[in-house]
Amino acid sequence: MSTAETIISTNDEQLKESILALVDGIKINPEQANATFRAKSKLENGFLTNIKIRDFNFVSDEPVELGGTDQGPNPVEYVLGAFAACQEIVIKAYATVLDIDIKSVTVEVDGKLDLHGFLNLTEARAGFESVTYKTTIETNETNQEKLNTLEHLSVARCPVLDIIKNPVQLKGSVQFNTY
Repeated sequence: MSTAETIISTNDEQLKESILALVDGIKINPEQANATFRAKSKLENGFLTNIKIRDFNFVSDEPVELGGTDQGPNPVEYVLGAFAACQEIVIKAYATVLDIDIKSVTVEVDGKLDLHGFLNLTEARAGFESVTYKTTIETNETNQEKLNTLEHLSVARCPVLDIIKNPVQLKGSVQFNTY
């Protein structure tokens, strides 16, 4: 189970101002909403990969029982971690705008994967068959309407949840450089 926890310490008023300024900017200039995110990865040794995203470098590897050296989470674990973190960020962002005081957010995620598909042993899908999660929000908010709105937005507006749940247009190619 992948677990991510956020301890809330950022100045909420400053965060709210930043979010609302972003919203206002996009309303004025809708082109600002078009964002592109990039990642680059290189296989180094065995299943160990080096990944670069902006100025961040990290590794991915497989556990020993799957042939790796367990030097980092594997790609599907990163997906679960990304989902957990995205839930926390979405909840914090919307809670801030809704004036809901959040003490903490914890997300636990399980992804069920049938290795038959990955190993090409059957026609089973290679990716997750199912993903389940439990989000726990600690708050002193008692307004049930606000809490219901926050719950709805945490599911309806989480980009990683959307990526997992819905098909995404994908274009790409495999190129061989022979030597």
